[in-house]
Amino acid sequence: MTEKNMKNKEIIYPDYNNSILNLISTIMKTYNVKTEHNPLQQIDIKELKQKQNIILMIFDGFGYNLFQKYRKTSCSFLAEHFIDKITSVFPSTTTSAMTSIYTGKSPLEHGALGWSLYFKDYFKLIDFLPNKDSISGNALHKEHFNTHDFLNIPNIFSKIKKTDPETQLFYLKPKYLEDSIYSKYMTKNALDLSFENDKTIFCPDDINLKEKGKKFILVYSPFPDSLEHENGVNSKIVENYIKEIDLNLKKLSTEVKNTTIFITADHGLIDVNKYFYVNEDKELNDCLILPAFPEPRFISFFVKTHKMNDFETIIKRYEKDFLFMKREELFDSNLLGFGKQHPKIDDFIGDHVAIAIANSAMKPIFLQNGKDEHELKSHHCGLTSDEMWVPLFRIDV
Repeated sequence: MTEKNMKNKEIIYPDYNNSILNLISTIMKTYNVKTEHNPLQQIDIKELKQKQNIILMIFDGFGYNLFQKYRKTSCSFLAEHFIDKITSVFPSTTTSAMTSIYTGKSPLEHGALGWSLYFKDYFKLIDFLPNKDSISGNALHKEHFNTHDFLNIPNIFSKIKKTDPETQLFYLKPKYLEDSIYSKYMTKNALDLSFENDKTIFCPDDINLKEKGKKFILVYSPFPDSLEHENGVNSKIVENYIKEIDLNLKKLSTEVKNTTIFITADHGLIDVNKYFYVNEDKELNDCLILPAFPEPRFISFFVKTHKMNDFETIIKRYEKDFLFMKREELFDSNLLGFGKQHPKIDDFIGDHVAIAIANSAMKPIFLQNGKDEHELKSHHCGLTSDEMWVPLFRIDV
């Protein structure tokens, strides 16, 4: 794990030997899929191969620090099955992290770097996961604006089906994602199932875990992330949700046999107490060619050539809250991981980037819909320990 101290602030870099990418590489190797990324050393693949069922459950936003806060009071069962803390990938956001899990590729390789991405092909900022216009919020025609085709990477289910065709493959997701183009793209070759609420994750009627034959089941829950965004990381509603996860997992462990259940998160969150608005800093805004994107805690700046010196002076105002890197410094840092660079990376990374290292966020004008009502109480995508560390649990029954 790489840890750095930048002006008395601890920065957690992704560890691409001990991350969620290495976890999915471990599972891929269990099913004889070749992967360029190392498996986790904490898991014995030979032992895992003997299991009839492997379940990987992703609880969005369930960071390690959040687990630590409640491990003795609200998630004692999970605490008994805690293996280790591992890192997210960078950017520490659902778009990048879940795409790494779905594909077994680093962000550098898959190119899905954040929520709002500028596609020069369409002359448009597009919210990548829901395939919506970032400005209007309107859904885009899936045939005319199918941004996910740009990934051009097979998902893990397709890979497993080739190397271990006898294993049954399942994907469980919330019902509201049934029509998601991204979800369908990422889960091709798995039986795609939906649940009404998180309680039904733990007892899906469509999967008989006692039935003969090997099964791999990937489960995605959007909680507690959405609860944290609206209510804050330390809110009671978040604690209650974690308590419910703990009770349901304990119940599930009594109902299945010859099964290994891994539980982790895509990233954690941090409460935000300060918002900067790019357009309100006229000097900063005047330096830019494009609106800043893709996330409030990871910002890519495309700067006018004749304004570059001005920009590099202006951004010093924000150095207490953000780590600034030039484009080449970002690539040299290996923050995005290793492997062959996706061609879209060149379009998404500007001349400079800003990465949050404190409790702040920075928004361009098109993301300020909450300014006059209420801003989200927490965010992710930065390099703090709250965002970068996630817990890894293993239940063997």
